[in-house]
Amino acid sequence: MPDTITMINLVWTAVIAVMMTATVTLYQDRNETQAVKYTQLTSQHYGQPYY
Repeated sequence: MPDTITMINLVWTAVIAVMMTATVTLYQDRNETQAVKYTQLTSQHYGQPYY
């Protein structure tokens, strides 16, 4: 039987692998041509001299 640290590492690695698999699966189903549904903000910056 592996020791406690090895078991924790194996479980942690499995959890990370499941989360990465879920993330990749969910992002593959995303439609890349969706319209922008938020307001895009723009700004201008004017440099002001200190002296």
